[in-house]
Amino acid sequence: MPSAKPKMTRTSTLADKNRQFFNSSLRRSVAAPTVEAAVGETAAKVKSSFPKISDKSVAYWLLGSAASVFGIVVFGGLTRLTESGLSITEWRPVTGSLPPMNADDWESEFSKYRASPEFQLLNPNMTLSEFKSIYYMEWIHRLWGRFVGLSFVLPAVYFVARKKVSAPMALRLGGIAGLIGFQGFIGWWMVKSGLKDDLFAPGSHPRVSQYRLTTHLATAFTCYVAMLWNGLAILRSHRLMKDPSEGLNQLNALRDPRLAFFRRSVAGLALLVFVTVMSGGLVAGLDAGLIYNEFPYMGKGLTPPSAELWDPRYSRHEDRSDLWWRNMLENPSLVQLDHRILAITTFTSIVALFAYSRRAPIKRLLPAPARKGMHGVLGFACMQVALGISTLLYLVPTPLASAHQAGSLFLLTWVMILGSRVWHPSRTAKLLQMAAKARGQQLSSSTASAMKRL
Repeated sequence: MPSAKPKMTRTSTLADKNRQFFNSSLRRSVAAPTVEAAVGETAAKVKSSFPKISDKSVAYWLLGSAASVFGIVVFGGLTRLTESGLSITEWRPVTGSLPPMNADDWESEFSKYRASPEFQLLNPNMTLSEFKSIYYMEWIHRLWGRFVGLSFVLPAVYFVARKKVSAPMALRLGGIAGLIGFQGFIGWWMVKSGLKDDLFAPGSHPRVSQYRLTTHLATAFTCYVAMLWNGLAILRSHRLMKDPSEGLNQLNALRDPRLAFFRRSVAGLALLVFVTVMSGGLVAGLDAGLIYNEFPYMGKGLTPPSAELWDPRYSRHEDRSDLWWRNMLENPSLVQLDHRILAITTFTSIVALFAYSRRAPIKRLLPAPARKGMHGVLGFACMQVALGISTLLYLVPTPLASAHQAGSLFLLTWVMILGSRVWHPSRTAKLLQMAAKARGQQLSSSTASAMKRL
């Protein structure tokens, strides 16, 4: 009996050492650029030069880039609301980085603006001092766009060169970089539509094309969503990999068939929010928020008269084959009605999904972070509805209109956050399976080694 106690102490010590050895091995297997150690395969397997999971620093950089895009979208809305977007009449990606440096340069820029339809029809009495204020608004907007591009492309090249991103993430970064460059072209294409008389209806308010404005907005939102989603995905993978067995259990729980409808609903909700925002872009491009400034009525009824909604004057074909879609995209009355319908549908869908998430067994099956995300979506939806109605009732004041645009981004952000918490990442699940298998093999090996020593 006296000798039993030292043996137990020795066994406990060996177990502790084996546990420490296993934990360090698991960390190395998760962080290593190959998966041979995780799956126990032979050394003859071809090794990858990229890691299986992107570094955390990549996630933080992507989220920071998304925040920058968020800011430029809101600031871009301000340039439109203050009618500053047409103050710079040339596209100079390199030399345009500097503002006019002396009186002659300012006079040259002002003379170019005086030749534009906006000056001749809206601002014929504008002074040089007033011109400088709108010029600087647009200049800051364009400079910010250049910053977004450089602050994304240069770090992306660094992360890929240093093998800090996975192979699929490297391809995604290339796609986002290309989208940012395309966004710059779209921005100038949009501004150009407001600088020529033949690009908008004769006698109308000089403005950029609502089609090009909406395209510009859609591209910016796509960039933002891509940065946000991938950043969240990397952080989530790292959280799950801290304990592969527990992480695998969490993902398996999300595959419960009873949650399939909820997951699909979140994806559909993200699409619905995006489409609603794009319809808002058409409203902004046509200044459709300046008519029918009451809610829920539009004039004497819930909708304007059908003759006004389907006005034949918007048709350009003799057979009127384009009557329906041109009114939907170019008639301010119908464009505002479409936006109202989409906004009400989106809000109703969010409330319905929230109520569904509170029912059994969905409430029990949803993880706590997902339930919190659903609360966030509902809260921002209520805020966005209040901002939208207020913006309409008060004739689109700049602070409310800008807050309404920012609210749409906040709402979409929380829908994406909710989606990232309930989606099942198949690639991460496979890595978790391999890591959990490696853990079992290492534990068996450590236990067998300990038994032999005993």
